[in-house]
Amino acid sequence: MRFFDLPARCARLAFVAAVLLGAGPARAQDCCPKDLVDAANKEGKLLLYTALLLDNEQIVAKEFNKRFPGVKVDIVRAPGGRLFTRIETEAAANQLAADVVDMTDRGLMMRIEHLFADFEPPNAADFDNPAAVSKKFWPRSVQVYGLAYNPALVSNPPATWRDLEKPAYKGKLGMVIAGSGGTTWSQVMFQRQVLGLDYWKAIAAQAPRLFESNGPLATAVVRGEVQVAMLLINAALPLERDGAPIKSVYPTEGLPTTPNTTGLLKTAPHPNAARLFLNWFLSVEGQNAMVDKLAFVSLLKGTHVPAGMPKDAKIWIPKNDEYEKLRDQWIGEWNAMYGYNK
Repeated sequence: MRFFDLPARCARLAFVAAVLLGAGPARAQDCCPKDLVDAANKEGKLLLYTALLLDNEQIVAKEFNKRFPGVKVDIVRAPGGRLFTRIETEAAANQLAADVVDMTDRGLMMRIEHLFADFEPPNAADFDNPAAVSKKFWPRSVQVYGLAYNPALVSNPPATWRDLEKPAYKGKLGMVIAGSGGTTWSQVMFQRQVLGLDYWKAIAAQAPRLFESNGPLATAVVRGEVQVAMLLINAALPLERDGAPIKSVYPTEGLPTTPNTTGLLKTAPHPNAARLFLNWFLSVEGQNAMVDKLAFVSLLKGTHVPAGMPKDAKIWIPKNDEYEKLRDQWIGEWNAMYGYNK
């Protein structure tokens, strides 16, 4: 078990506040010199392959286009496992059309590292990323797993992961399959390492409804098809802001957290637009857009803290060696325990 904190490794979200005194507004300009902007505008567009929710990407793409209206962002979205297969297949056929890839599973990204160009944002030294696996990949987004519920149906919502073991939630719980992508793998890894294998068994006994990604699960909560869910905060928040009946919870035992891996492909048809896109999203301005709009956590100095997240929230990031080594075996065991057949 490992709780993560940048300076002290002691698992408090206070690490974010501790490093938020660095970069000022001028740093946002460092990312995007005029010659790069002009070259990107000449290309006019880029294609992003992403495992983030489509709604999330559309929200932050609008923020990017407020600064750079001359660069259209086309988006292909799929769960991490499917996206990995698509990239491998297209690359083998010399038909890989994407410019940028943003994946939640850093282990899968390392299997295709050879497809990516060397890349470093201007503010590289300001990132503290304990989950870094390659200098080619950067944590454009850092997603946090929590709980969500429908307030029209649940009057006494859960406050902890353990609360989901209560008989009241049997048959009313939703969750994403373990092998969907990096965020769900982090979540089930957290549950087994921090809460214990018996927790897996207890939740399986609750007969949860299984989903293949967070988007459909969030919609199911809103519709009342499930009352409570293990859900990414960024899947619930946009719906809640739109007035939908869904509320987020930050469980007190800890928050499984996934730094995504984002990279620029060697074969990018629009390399300048792609570099501008990455530079901006990895700048203080771009990272603040991710935090403020989607409640992501940022590993960059000088950025905001997500609104509504408790100051003493426990951030949990799995160790890199275990993340890759345990993945296939544990996901197989999870599938068997939960009766999921691929």
